[in-house]
Amino acid sequence: MPAPKFTPHPQSTPGDFYVENEMCMSCGVPHAVAPDLMAWVDGESSHCIWKKQPETPREVDQAIAVLETQELGCHRYAGDDPAILRRLSPEYCDHLLPAQRKSRWVIRSVGPPALFRLLEHEDGLLVRVWRRLTHKNKKQTD
Repeated sequence: MPAPKFTPHPQSTPGDFYVENEMCMSCGVPHAVAPDLMAWVDGESSHCIWKKQPETPREVDQAIAVLETQELGCHRYAGDDPAILRRLSPEYCDHLLPAQRKSRWVIRSVGPPALFRLLEHEDGLLVRVWRRLTHKNKKQTD
């Protein structure tokens, strides 16, 4: 296995999928997407870790889904399996396929803009919390 590009959390199970140390927002999204693969450090929601590396095709699908749904890009793939690399955005991979290495655009790309899925819905959790903190309700913000 090639060395990770970034520093994995020391309590994560060693392997190709990892979360960068000190980059977790404790959002819980990875745990919802792949509960069999993810855990919290010391059982608390302080920092997520990979408690298990994917072994089955279903678990690989879940691991890829973690990378696709993350908000910060803190979950990464350090492996070099072409089948997995083709399914992932290069921004989450420590290694690129030969075709990706030849393209200046992929290497220079910073990836798609950040998607903050928790803010997408007008009645989403973060929007409701923000309204409560700022004492603004729907009628005042319109």
